Amino acid sequence: MKTKIFLFIIGMSIFFGENVFSQFVIQRVLLNGNNISAYFQSTGIFDINTSGTHSAGFEWPKGSGKHAIFTTGLCIAAKVNGQLAESMASYNGEFAPGFVVNGVPNTNSNFKIYKISRGDNSGNNPDYANWPLMIPYGAPYIDVNNNHQYDPGIDSIGIRNALQVIFLCMTDGFDSTHSSGEGFGGGIYNPKLYSQIAWTAWCYDRNDIMDMQFIKWAVINKSTNQWNSTYVSIVCDPDLGDASDDYIGCDTSKKLGYCYNASNNDQVYGANPPASGIILLKSPKGLTSFNFFTNSGSNPPPCESDPNTEPYPAYLMMKGVKKDSSNFMNPLMVPPVPTKFVYTGDPETNIGWTEYKGCVQNCGGNTGTIIPLNQPGDRRFVMSSGAENYTVYPNDTITIYASQLIARGSSNLNSVTLLKNYANLAWSVYNSGFSVGIKQISEIVRTSYSLEQNYPNPFNPITTIKFDIPDLNSPLRRGAGGMTVLKVFDVLGKEIETLVNEKLSPGTYEATWDASKYPSGVYFYRLTADDFSETKKMLLTK
Repeated sequence: MKTKIFLFIIGMSIFFGENVFSQFVIQRVLLNGNNISAYFQSTGIFDINTSGTHSAGFEWPKGSGKHAIFTTGLCIAAKVNGQLAESMASYNGEFAPGFVVNGVPNTNSNFKIYKISRGDNSGNNPDYANWPLMIPYGAPYIDVNNNHQYDPGIDSIGIRNALQVIFLCMTDGFDSTHSSGEGFGGGIYNPKLYSQIAWTAWCYDRNDIMDMQFIKWAVINKSTNQWNSTYVSIVCDPDLGDASDDYIGCDTSKKLGYCYNASNNDQVYGANPPASGIILLKSPKGLTSFNFFTNSGSNPPPCESDPNTEPYPAYLMMKGVKKDSSNFMNPLMVPPVPTKFVYTGDPETNIGWTEYKGCVQNCGGNTGTIIPLNQPGDRRFVMSSGAENYTVYPNDTITIYASQLIARGSSNLNSVTLLKNYANLAWSVYNSGFSVGIKQISEIVRTSYSLEQNYPNPFNPITTIKFDIPDLNSPLRRGAGGMTVLKVFDVLGKEIETLVNEKLSPGTYEATWDASKYPSGVYFYRLTADDFSETKKMLLTK
C-alpha cells in the first residue's frame, strides 16, 4: 500500500502544478443515491478520493467505511499524424472542465460538475437552475414533446427516474492538465487529441438495482486531425477491501471485468467478501481485450508492472498485450496460446482459466515460466475497445456506456456468481433504454387522464400500474402540461414511494413497484397531474 501512495503522490505533485491551480479548481462530487457512494472528480477520474492522503473512493455499503474500488477512469489513445497522443484518466486524470472550438480549448465558470437529485428545483439547487446551459454540450434531458430540442417549461432535465445525475463537459486540451506521471501512461503531446467529453453518471433507487451505477462518455474529436489506431479503455484499480489479496477475472459474454477476494476472508470485509465489477455496455468496437497490470511494489514481472510514466507501454496494454509487446498466454492450452482476454473461467465452478490455475510469466516473447497457482496481489485491470484500423475523424463521436456494480454472496466465489447474475440485470436496464420504473407502451393520443387497477392484484412483490396521459391540447392540461406524479401510500396514509415525478408526453404508460422491502397489507397509489387526481387500492401478500 505504501508503494501505491508514493506513486500517486509523485503523479499528483506533477499534476497539481502552479499552472493548474491558477486555472482550475479540482471538484469532487459524490454519487450516493443508493447503496453505493462513489467520488467523481473534474479531472476525469472516479471511485477515488484525492483529498488528504488519497484513498479508495467507492464505498459499499454506503456509510460503512468499507471500499471495494480504489480508482477508475476512461483512457483514450490514438496516433495523430503518426505520433502517439493520449488522454488518460486512471489515478490523476488529464481532463479539465471546458470545451474545444477549432482545436482550441476553452473554459469559463459555467463548466463544472453539475449534480441534481430527484425533488430539486431552480430554487433549491443552482446546478438544477443552470443545467440548461450544459444541454448544448451534452447534458441529458427528457424530451417530453419529442421534437429533439430542449424546450424550457415542457421538457425535464436529467435522466428519467434517476435519483441522482452528475454531468461534466471536459476536455484534454489544456497543457497544464497533462502529466507523464498520470498513473497509466499520459503526458504532454504535440499534437494532442483535443477531445471534448460529455460525461454523465447516475443511479436509481429501485430496490433491485440499488448496488449499481451507470456512466456514459460521449467523446468528440474536436481537433482538426483524425485519430488513427484508436483505443479507449476503462482502467480500474479495484482494491476489494484489503488490496493485497485480490484476484481478477472477466466474463466476455457479459463484457464484465471483476475483482474478488482470493480467499473467503478479507481483512476489511471479513468472511464471505463481495465481488465488484465493471460492465462495458457500449463501446465503438465491443470489448476487444481484457488484461491487467500489478502494483510495482508487489514485484511483478517487468512487463506486467504499472506503466506509470510509460505512454507507449500503456498504449500496448490498451491493445491487449503486455508492456513489451509480449502476448498474454493461456496456460491451460498445451502449448500455451496467446490471448487478449485473461482469466475468462468461472471461479465458483472451477471451469476454465482462473487465477487459481496460474499464468505464464513471459517477458520478451511468448515463452516463459508457467505458474500453477497465482499469488494474490494488488491487481489493476484494463478493459479496452479499439482496433489498428479504427479511425475517428474530426467531429466524430465515440459513445461509451458502462455500469459499475457489486454483489455479496455466501462466499468469495459465490459473490462472483451473484455479480454475474446482477450484470444480467444491468444489461436489462441498458437494453430497455434506461426506462427504469416506467415505460411508455403506446403513443396513441388520449382525450383524458386515466388510472387503471394495478396487476396482478393481490401481488408479491412486484406489480404494474397503467395510466394514460392526454394530448397536450386537452382542456384537462394547463398549457404544455405540468408534472405527472405517481406515489404509493401505506394504510395510514404515509407516503412511502414515488414511482413517477416528471413531465410526460401524451400516451399510455406502465410503472412497476417492487414492494419486496414492505410487509403484507393494503396500500394505495395516487396519480396526480394538472387538475387530475385519482387513488386506487392494492393488496400485497407474502
